[in-house]
Amino acid sequence: MNSIKQKLLEKTENAESKGFSWLLIILFLILLSAAVMYFGGNDTYSDSTAVIEKENTNGRAPRTYSIFYTGGVFSPTNLRIHSGDLVEFQNRAFLPIKIVADNQGKAVKFGFENSGDISSSGKFSFTFSSAGIFNYYNERNPNEAGAIIVK
Repeated sequence: MNSIKQKLLEKTENAESKGFSWLLIILFLILLSAAVMYFGGNDTYSDSTAVIEKENTNGRAPRTYSIFYTGGVFSPTNLRIHSGDLVEFQNRAFLPIKIVADNQGKAVKFGFENSGDISSSGKFSFTFSSAGIFNYYNERNPNEAGAIIVK
């Protein structure tokens, strides 16, 4: 009789340890899938898309370019455009961002003082009408920066 009780207790202990192992594996898979959804995203976009609006003074139609903000990074970081082109900043992060013009550490105006808060999945557009190098950064973290070079 004792041997039957012992065998049943051993089977129960083995089943509990196996059940706990499966629970850990399932928890790990859930966390892994959440991380892939958060960090992976489905970024099958092109850095720029052309939109014909009107003829520009340099003989080409103005274009619309997109700068995406995801995970603390602007992409592309440096963008070359022509005068009259439109740049659209798109926030793909969970938290709002605020884009501020910058000239070597000093906030300057180059058409917009700042974008205001761009909420998650929000956009801000600006048409660059003069040539030059226009630096910008995220006001919430000045290390998150980029530049737009206008010909």
